[in-house]
Amino acid sequence: MANRSLNACRRDTHGNVAIISALCMAALMLSAVMAVDLASQLNTKKHMQSALDAAALAGAKALSTGLYSETDIADDVNFAFQVGMQSARGDLTCDAATMVVNDDTGEVTVSAECSFPAMLGGALAGDTVTVTNSSSAQSVRNKIDVAMVLDVSISMRGEKLLALKMAAKEAARILINGREPGTIRVSAASYSSSVNADMFGHYLLGTDIDLEDTRWRGLRSCMSERTGPNAWSDRAPTPGEWYYPLYGCGTEPVLPLTSDLDAIQASIDSHYATASTAGHLGIAWAWYLISPHWTDIWPDDSAPHPYDGENVIKAVILMTDGEFNKTYETAGGSSSEQAKTLCENMRDEGILIFSVAFQAPEAGQDTLKDCAGVNSRFYEASTEAELLAAYEDIALLLNVLKLTS
Repeated sequence: MANRSLNACRRDTHGNVAIISALCMAALMLSAVMAVDLASQLNTKKHMQSALDAAALAGAKALSTGLYSETDIADDVNFAFQVGMQSARGDLTCDAATMVVNDDTGEVTVSAECSFPAMLGGALAGDTVTVTNSSSAQSVRNKIDVAMVLDVSISMRGEKLLALKMAAKEAARILINGREPGTIRVSAASYSSSVNADMFGHYLLGTDIDLEDTRWRGLRSCMSERTGPNAWSDRAPTPGEWYYPLYGCGTEPVLPLTSDLDAIQASIDSHYATASTAGHLGIAWAWYLISPHWTDIWPDDSAPHPYDGENVIKAVILMTDGEFNKTYETAGGSSSEQAKTLCENMRDEGILIFSVAFQAPEAGQDTLKDCAGVNSRFYEASTEAELLAAYEDIALLLNVLKLTS
């Protein structure tokens, strides 16, 4: 009797489907929960990547200026990361971002770890899901030749010239500080009615002198337009191509490329305002200062890099507070027209032109916009603070950054 009852139980399959269904349902629920956690993990990792990219770029940008300590940069990096994570899921907890700097390459690597509660609350796994991620950015080790074109015409007299000096010196400081000597070099050409080429002008006018002889320093050659077939180019100079010297230009001589910040700032400080606004002459001499075709003219340490050199960037920072209005070779067009032709030819060589209109009239702004070629490289400054901000922004932009991972 007992055996028959046992056998009957063995043959009874009622309820098996419910058991199997329950087991399957549990497995499906577990898979769904794990899928949700996995999706949350992937979304968190993606969100972290975006925030870490921004933090790494902020760190590399700050590092490239040479103005901040590594501790200050690390604080900025962590702040940028935390701001980037503010829009993430509300139950996400992130540790402070960590930063590692490679001094040899300028690479900044930022890492972080975040966690959120697991849906199963530790029933089958840990209480939390942990996500780690990292990003790197670096300052591209470019070789940068920069020429500043400074308007020192009579309208710049007084507070405006002081504001320009402050802005130009600050830009030079941002560019030069924290860089290996020679990596970034700055030159300057000021203009009013003409450009003071100093002892270099004596050679260009056909005077037979030794350019290395310091006894010639302090001599002043005030240059007007280049004549002949090379008027709109940066081809190697030939004595006698320049129109005639206009003695009494009164501006600081052109400054060949240098990484000596003290020399750059001293040159900028020496300017005073006088005469009219021959802006096209300042543009032409800025081109000569960074042109590889003029290597034999400038001192050895100031020899411009070749146009096609590896990681070479050439840039001009052009400013005026007025309208270009002084010409000598009028057959070439007005000062504004000549400026536009020169700027176009410079851009064809790959030179980046940044232009700053400081309280300039519409005609002056139009010339500078045309010279820049793109709106993003044109700045309009109405106040001294805006002028300073424009020069700072240009200097920082020239420290080109790129994501490396």
